[in-house]
Amino acid sequence: MHHNDISDRSRRKAIVAAGIGNFVEWFDFVLYAQFAAIIAAQFFPSDNPTTGLLATFAVFALGFLARPIGGVIFGHYGDKHGRKKSLAAAVLLMSGATLAIGLTPAYASIGLAAPLLLTLWRVCQGLSAGGEYAGSSSFVIEFAPEGKKALYGSINPIATALGIIGGALVGLLMTQMMSADTMNAWGWRLPFMIAGPLGIIGLYLRNKVEETPEFQSIQNSARQIKHAPLVQAFKNAKMSMLTLFGWASLNGLGFYMLTGYMITFMTNSAQMSRPQALSVYIVALVLFSFACFAAGKLIDRAGARIVAYLSAIIMCLIIVPAFGLLSAGDIVKAVVGLSLFGIVMGFICTITPYLMVTLFPANIRYSASALAYNLAYGLLGGTAPYVATYLVSGTGSPLSPAYYVGIVTIIGLLITMFGFRHESKTVHATMMFKEAGQS
Repeated sequence: MHHNDISDRSRRKAIVAAGIGNFVEWFDFVLYAQFAAIIAAQFFPSDNPTTGLLATFAVFALGFLARPIGGVIFGHYGDKHGRKKSLAAAVLLMSGATLAIGLTPAYASIGLAAPLLLTLWRVCQGLSAGGEYAGSSSFVIEFAPEGKKALYGSINPIATALGIIGGALVGLLMTQMMSADTMNAWGWRLPFMIAGPLGIIGLYLRNKVEETPEFQSIQNSARQIKHAPLVQAFKNAKMSMLTLFGWASLNGLGFYMLTGYMITFMTNSAQMSRPQALSVYIVALVLFSFACFAAGKLIDRAGARIVAYLSAIIMCLIIVPAFGLLSAGDIVKAVVGLSLFGIVMGFICTITPYLMVTLFPANIRYSASALAYNLAYGLLGGTAPYVATYLVSGTGSPLSPAYYVGIVTIIGLLITMFGFRHESKTVHATMMFKEAGQS
C-alpha cells in the first residue's frame, strides 16, 4: 500500500487511536502521583516496618524497571504481528491495572495481600508504559504523509500533556469538593475507576484502525519474520539506539522534572499553595502542547538535527533562571519560569518520537526504539524526583536540580551528536538512498 493511497479518514483515526493511549497512560500516572500519600497510608501502614520498606522500594522502582521489559515484550510483538495488536494490548493492560488499583481493598481489610497486589498493578502499568510510547510513535508516524512526520509525531507529547492536565484537574476538583476524611476513606478510588471506561474506548478506537502501511509492506515481503527484531537491532542499529538513548535521557529527565517534580517543588521550596501550584502547572502544560505542535512543523521544515541541537542549548541557558523564577514564590514569576521550561521541553519532546521512527528501519523499529527509550527513561526519568529532592536537601539550594538538568542535557546532547555523526556516515546514506527509491 503506497503512502499516497491512505485516506485522510484513516489518518485521522490513526491520530486519535495513537493519542488515546498516551492520554490514558499519563492520566493514570498523575492520579497515582497526586494520591500517593493517601495510597501509602491505605496500603503501607507505617506501624509495620516491613510493609513500609516494601512500599518505598517496590512500588516506584518496579514500575520503572518494568518499562524496558515492557518495551522488549510489546516491541517484539509489534514488529512481528503489527503495531495495532500490540497497542490494543498496551491500552488494555494500562487501564485494567489502573482500575484494579481503585478496586483493591486496603491493608486494613486484607493485610499483606494489599501492598503486594498494589505492586503487581504498578508493574503492569510499567510494562504497558514501556510498550505504549514507542508503539504509538511508530504507529502514527507510519501513517504520516511525506514531509509531515514530525507534525504527526507531535500528537504523542500533546496527548501526554492533555492526560496530565486531565489527571491534575480531576485531582484539583476532588480536593475542592470532598472533605479530607471522605477522600481518605474512598474518594481517592473514584478517579481510578474512570480508567476502566477510558481503556475500553481506547481499545475500541485501536481496533477500528487498519494496520500501518509500512507494517503491511514488510508483512507482504516475509523476510523479516526470520529473526528476532531485537537481535537484529543490536547487530545493525547499535549507533542509532545510542543516539536515541542520548536524546531520550535528556528528554526523560527534563520531562519528569516538569511533570513529576514541579508541584512538589512549588509547594515545598517556593511555599506556594497547592491550588496555586496546580494552576501554574496547567498553564505551563498548555503552552507545552502548543510548543509541540510548533516544533513538529519546524522539524519537518528544518530537520531534526538543527532543532535538537538548538533546543538542548536553549534548555541549558534557561533552566537555572527558570528555577530562580519558580523559587521566588510569586505566582506571576512562577508562571513565566515554568512556562519557559515547558515550552523548551515541548520542542525537546517532539524530537523524540520523530527519532524513534526515522532512525530505524520498519522491521526492527518498535523493538529498537522501545528498548533504547525506556532504558533512558527508567534511568533518568524515574529517578528525577528523588535526585531533585536529595539535591535540594543536600545542598540547601533550590536551584540545584536546575544544574542537574543542565549537566544531563549537555551529556545527552553529546551522546546524541556522537551517535548522529557515526550514524550519518554509514546508515544514513543507505536510508536516504532507500527513501529516495521509495518515494
